[in-house]
Amino acid sequence: MIALQLAIKNVSRKKERSLLTIIGVLLAVGSFISLLSVAEGLFDRVNREINVRNADIYILPGDAIELPTGPIGTLGFTSNVLDPKWVTEISGIERVTHVCPIYRIQQKIRNQTVIIWGINAEDFPNFFHGFRIASGGRMFQNDSKEIVIGGNLAYRNRINLQTPIVVEGRPFETVGIGVPQGGLQDYFCFISLKSAMEVKNAIGVQEIWVQVDQSVPAVRRQVAQEIKKKYSDVKVMTAEEYLGSAHDYINFAWLLQFAIAAIGVLIAMTAAMNTMLMSTYERIKEFGTLRAIGGSRFTVFLMIFLESLILCFLGGLGGMLLGIMGSHLFDDAIQTLLQLSFPLAKITSGLLIYAVLLSAFVGVVGAIIPAIIVYRMNIIDALRWE
Repeated sequence: MIALQLAIKNVSRKKERSLLTIIGVLLAVGSFISLLSVAEGLFDRVNREINVRNADIYILPGDAIELPTGPIGTLGFTSNVLDPKWVTEISGIERVTHVCPIYRIQQKIRNQTVIIWGINAEDFPNFFHGFRIASGGRMFQNDSKEIVIGGNLAYRNRINLQTPIVVEGRPFETVGIGVPQGGLQDYFCFISLKSAMEVKNAIGVQEIWVQVDQSVPAVRRQVAQEIKKKYSDVKVMTAEEYLGSAHDYINFAWLLQFAIAAIGVLIAMTAAMNTMLMSTYERIKEFGTLRAIGGSRFTVFLMIFLESLILCFLGGLGGMLLGIMGSHLFDDAIQTLLQLSFPLAKITSGLLIYAVLLSAFVGVVGAIIPAIIVYRMNIIDALRWE
């Protein structure tokens, strides 16, 4: 308690210097949260997007990227397509219950890049089983120029039933609006596969999704191996493999953002250590006096540690608030620059825990050298310090 009282007293005694240290930690933690919230949000949304699909196996062109999220997914990385005739062939494989061809289109709607999914109407409820259409709407028909809009996309852009949406220069009538479910489906549009291929003059589909009769890893792997034997020049992945590959790409983004944020953390650690060193050298005689009247080495050591932790804890709390605000601004900037229709950044509980641990780490590192200096100094040298 004595060490804590003395630490608090010294923090309040040098207000300007303490404030500068707090600001340094605040900026480091705030930038850390803001940057990593993008990777955290993308990770969360990709998980939601893949998990809400009822696809057991994915078939993609050999040079495709295993990401399900719009412009950074398969679309845009390859022009190769899959033969639609494969759908019938794959349907004949033992244990396969449903096969769904997919074609995706990038389209500007109200100055936003929106992904429009081409899918057969009869396949939609099997593979997007969590999607619900709001009262008054209905599913599109295969032989018509009709479109279904995700709930959040419709709300943000004030799209109502019967609102015309232009896809590749052709008008589509809005016949259904989804009920928001909290995933990327809320920001997508859906038309029939036939319409999607017609407007793009496509000769093949971009992906084929497969369902099996028992959705367990062993069965999925068995069926995937059978498909690979038939089509050796394409990627055939189980749902687990597809999700794992998507995570690998997201981890690269996370590491890049972490490396950038680490620069601010290093600056904060330097600032904290500099503050504690200056404070320590100014109070060497005080420490000597404290030791002379019976204070232990550990009491002095603990006092410096607590002082550093208090400063960094205050900076960390402010950094969380700054990071939350910065994340929203950063996300808005990304959506504007990339013209995305869906938000990326998300503040997760794990990210806030990382921020608390980061603040504690900065405080500990900043106090190590000053604390060791005082701990090793004997009383006589401390009292003679000039």
